[in-house]
Amino acid sequence: MLLFFSLIPAAFGFTPHDLRSGDVLLQSVQCFVCSMIEFEEGAPYSHAGLVVANEGTDATVLESWVKIEMIPVQKFLSKRKSNTTTLVMRPVNQQGEPISISHNGLLHIFQKDFFGKHYDEAFLWDNTDELGEKYYCSEFVAKLLNRFLPIPIDPKPMHFNQYRSYWVQYFHGNPPDQKPGLAPSDFAKSSLFKKMGELN
Repeated sequence: MLLFFSLIPAAFGFTPHDLRSGDVLLQSVQCFVCSMIEFEEGAPYSHAGLVVANEGTDATVLESWVKIEMIPVQKFLSKRKSNTTTLVMRPVNQQGEPISISHNGLLHIFQKDFFGKHYDEAFLWDNTDELGEKYYCSEFVAKLLNRFLPIPIDPKPMHFNQYRSYWVQYFHGNPPDQKPGLAPSDFAKSSLFKKMGELN
């Protein structure tokens, strides 16, 4: 069940040191298909990552970009378009209170079930190759986080209506219309997350 709510204003002075394990980072990335995703969804987000933060250490980000890996938060931020910010969304319970997600638990599931798997350019919810399931960025974040959330993040029927000719070409004549999927902007619209601030 994916619910929606009006986003509250961002907190002032949010920095990478304020990040917690389980935070979702949303940003605009400089690539043509990324721009098409933003046009399609009507939102300035085309990439998502998942934070792993341990007290006293710098935060790192889990992401699916070519392959699934763990990178420093500054490397993740360096991929965004110039003059844009990165939105921080934190998982919450039904009362709107932040959910505590174990750093060690998140890393354990990531390394056991996701690390090294390939990026899915076809944007399919159950796509596989020789390494097992493939994941695009927001699919990866949702499926990993769902191991820890009291209410799962469900996919929605996908649409590819804006610049239809581009999507027909991208998917070799067969866009996955109405098949399940998630866009990065869906995290920003979901009542399962609270907007914490923006990283400059």
